[in-house]
Amino acid sequence: MIKALFVSAVNPASEVERRYPDLGLGYIAGILREKFGSEIQLRIIDNDFDKVFKDYQPDFVGIRSVSQNYGQAKKIARVAYQAGVPVLMGGIHISALPHSLESSMALGCIGEGEETIVRLTELFLDKGQFPPEDLMKIPGLCFWDGDRLSLTSPRSPIANLDSIPLPARDLLRIRAHTYMFTSRGCPYRCRFCASSAYWGQPRFFSADYVVNEIGVLNETYKVNFVTFYDDMFIADIPRLKSIAEGLGRAGLLKKMKFSCSCSAPNVTVEVAQILKDMNVVSVAMGLESGSDRTLHYLKGKAFSVAKNRRAVEVLRKNGIHVNAGFVLGSPEETVDDMMETYRFIKETPVSLVDIYVLTPYPGTFIWEYALKRQLIGADIQWETLNINFDLNHHKAIVLSEALNRNELFAIYKRFRRLRLWRNLKNIWSHPYLIDLPKVALGTIKERVYQLFHSS
Repeated sequence: MIKALFVSAVNPASEVERRYPDLGLGYIAGILREKFGSEIQLRIIDNDFDKVFKDYQPDFVGIRSVSQNYGQAKKIARVAYQAGVPVLMGGIHISALPHSLESSMALGCIGEGEETIVRLTELFLDKGQFPPEDLMKIPGLCFWDGDRLSLTSPRSPIANLDSIPLPARDLLRIRAHTYMFTSRGCPYRCRFCASSAYWGQPRFFSADYVVNEIGVLNETYKVNFVTFYDDMFIADIPRLKSIAEGLGRAGLLKKMKFSCSCSAPNVTVEVAQILKDMNVVSVAMGLESGSDRTLHYLKGKAFSVAKNRRAVEVLRKNGIHVNAGFVLGSPEETVDDMMETYRFIKETPVSLVDIYVLTPYPGTFIWEYALKRQLIGADIQWETLNINFDLNHHKAIVLSEALNRNELFAIYKRFRRLRLWRNLKNIWSHPYLIDLPKVALGTIKERVYQLFHSS
């Protein structure tokens, strides 16, 4: 038997990063259990790596990381490397930038990881290591062959998502409000998002698979509120209807509430009615801007302020709360454009609001734009990509050509005050009220940590 330790590289002080478990690693553990059973022992953690590593003594370590936490991932990898334990990297960062693989990391899994990790585990069980000549035969990898970084052929996306076992949630921290995925991929090409590059075209778990997973969450983990984190949850209307009907037949609509993410162009009267009937109580949408000029830059001509407004109104008429995210700081966005967004927020019945500053992430158009403007160098400190501009404004990468850093921060603070007022006013009637104590405590801890660790 071999032991594998999987680590979600998160900012230990960040409330939002530790709010929910890492289902990506849950899927990896789930398929390893199905394929290898008692041949492999598994553990998933997101903190206390040094202690767990010493006590658990794994045969290999897998690390999943986003770009802003890649510095943390590198620290973890070096501990394992110094102990002679091979490190497997995975996640969206290494998939977008395989050449950032550190010498302390044996290999990186590019893209979807379930089939790749099975092949790698078979290899390790057979040979007790990851020889380069064998790695070359496995699609979807980058790895070190001496001093040379090699990339294998791309791995095709998994066509039948129902073939993937349920995530191993018993290895994760599951609370009464948790999340799940019912699809992968996105057809849109938003300039700030790497989802389509990572996942490819949309693929869907079947309605039966989704209903069964929700039943397991309720019965095994006592979950009563599920958030669907899909990019395209509502895109396939017949499937959406089947999920709603399946939940009704299973008696789960009496036990569960739901929230989901969706794009405004996909919201129709019919969709809103289906969501209402399946007890969806809130919807999250990236509305991004109240200026068509900025919105078209960020998301393309398929999106418009009028469509955003109509989607919000249709959902609200069906008693569904709308949580909206907005992005400031596009390269050519002016103060007038930003104030159009400010007025949109004030005039539109969104329940909760999030405000972000445009941040370049690997795998996106915006990343390439920042490279061309030489805003990103080879010596980038990955934590500068922290999306929390409130804490990170002094070192964040500012893309705006119309405002300097201080001017953008001043406008951002004005939006944050509007957000605070809107959220305080509406949270008391919002279904997310159940999360408020945990979120508030985590946020306080985050600010205290930042206070004592800021440079």
